[in-house]
Amino acid sequence: MTLEGKKSEGTDLHSKTANILNISRNESKVFNYGRIYGAGEKFAVTLLKKFNPSISDKEAKETAKRLYGATKGKNDFLDGKKIWYGGSESIVFNRLEKIAEQENPKTPVLGAGITSALQKNNLNSNTFLPSRINWAIQSSGVDYLHLLLVSMSYLTKIYNIDARLCITVHDEIRYLVKEEDQYKVAMLLQISNLWTRAMFCHQLGIDEVPQTCAFFSAVDIDHVLRKEVDLDCITPSHPNAIPHGESLDIYQLLEKPEIQEFLKSHDNEKDEDLKEVFSKISKLSKPNELLDKNLDKITKNFLIKLQISTNSKDFKK
Repeated sequence: MTLEGKKSEGTDLHSKTANILNISRNESKVFNYGRIYGAGEKFAVTLLKKFNPSISDKEAKETAKRLYGATKGKNDFLDGKKIWYGGSESIVFNRLEKIAEQENPKTPVLGAGITSALQKNNLNSNTFLPSRINWAIQSSGVDYLHLLLVSMSYLTKIYNIDARLCITVHDEIRYLVKEEDQYKVAMLLQISNLWTRAMFCHQLGIDEVPQTCAFFSAVDIDHVLRKEVDLDCITPSHPNAIPHGESLDIYQLLEKPEIQEFLKSHDNEKDEDLKEVFSKISKLSKPNELLDKNLDKITKNFLIKLQISTNSKDFKK
């Protein structure tokens, strides 16, 4: 629905969905993730009614149908196989289903395999497609976390920064560091994210990392564990507001004197060490390439054109 945006400006995917549906951003997350994981229009109608009780059944059904048509799109068949087309996320859903329908599905980046309980040869009439699509997304998220943690472990060691992994919760990762190193570790998190994004892009055949996703939208710096750094956390048993923390994007972080000094003191010998490490790594296999191994360039382009068709007439041309 949106290719880029900022949470702070209300232009990210969840904020835009919340505005369209007249629900909160947290509620829109449930709606968006449900759609991505394979939930249908019936699920969307139920959520809309739950989050916005004032909406009528007719309005809820029309809204769900319109949104699914604009995002997931419509579906038709080509050589007996279902294809989604006409939506902003149609290509994504086709790719997810193609991964899930493999005999031995692998995550596109690190090549992690699915549990044998969900492999096609162990299933009967119920193919558990939504569960296998869910696996592809969630396990890719695990790949992302592992790459990020390994990057942080490497960077904190070579820069001799005492940082301890505290906890990971869904899409959040938190480190305990000395106050004097807080901005340095925030910068290392941004670099780790850049490396991880680069790895994902490379494995998916994207030669350049889009700037819109190269860095975290912000890194929170705080002295307590809370959802947002600007929450007062006032409760009946704790009537006093807790001082706010900081939430810095990459531009704000680069303006910090500590970071400018940190970057100036960069040791070029570390780059050479890193190049030596990379030179010893054998070429990575790309599980994603197996999906198209039997397709030539003309066929690939035809399938892309098919998926971005806006109506059934164009689809069947």
